Amino acid sequence: MIESIPMVNSAKVMEKIEKGFSRDQKYILDYQYLLRIFPVEEIDKRKVEYQTLKKLAEISDFVPEPIEFGKGYMILTYLPGEDGEDALQNLTEQDQYIAGLSAGRELRKLHQLDAPQDYPSWYKVKKEKSDNYLYELKKLDLDQSLCSLLQHYIKDNEPIMKNRPNKFQHDDIHPSNLLINQKKFSGIIDFQRMDWGDPVHDLQKLGFFSVQVSIPFTNGVIDGYCREKPTQAFWELYTLYSAMHVVSALVWGKRISSVQTNLLYNYSLRVLEDHDHFSKIIPSWYGK
Repeated sequence: MIESIPMVNSAKVMEKIEKGFSRDQKYILDYQYLLRIFPVEEIDKRKVEYQTLKKLAEISDFVPEPIEFGKGYMILTYLPGEDGEDALQNLTEQDQYIAGLSAGRELRKLHQLDAPQDYPSWYKVKKEKSDNYLYELKKLDLDQSLCSLLQHYIKDNEPIMKNRPNKFQHDDIHPSNLLINQKKFSGIIDFQRMDWGDPVHDLQKLGFFSVQVSIPFTNGVIDGYCREKPTQAFWELYTLYSAMHVVSALVWGKRISSVQTNLLYNYSLRVLEDHDHFSKIIPSWYGK
């Protein structure tokens, strides 16, 4: 199938990308384009992704621009850079913060894109997902005081999701999907999990994954996204979504390997500690 794609045949250099968790096969073409080969059964979903990327590319220069879509593949512009998980380690704390600031500002731009008009309310969609995860959480062999804490915090606070806007969500924002090139933020990649809903929800993984890589970068993302000092309302939503993400991570952790289970469990405990078991909404790492 690859050989039937004209842009592949005309490419002088074709390099496979091995890194990443996506099921896609990824190839760089002449260091200008990115070829993604995906399972054919995903074609309808991926066409929505491709069409959405077209709209996002009009909003921001920091997302891949769609070039071609076919049966089982898409071609996008190639964004140079190294993923943040690796690159941030080589930057000063000041440069890490500045890179995060830029990433947060660009993410906010993407959140200008409205969900389709017929898309159901965010409250309805997210509450249903959350209820399912809380139900699964009860079945796990975990500390019941931990499960109770999460259950009560989420149920007490979920009404604040009512009437939240339905906007574009990347839904997988963390350093591995943010590029750094020549010490600066250079792009947002991997849109396969894109969704629609409250844009603040897009920041839910920062306290889970991003702080493990760089606290200054994570602070930068928050500050860049909020443009000014984060409001009380922002932190209330952020902390609710962080709690919900902990629940989903614990449930998924039990479905995969024991190594991943322990890793996700330890990450979850850190989120609880950062929020003093949800007695405070501003995490301890913010501002450091």
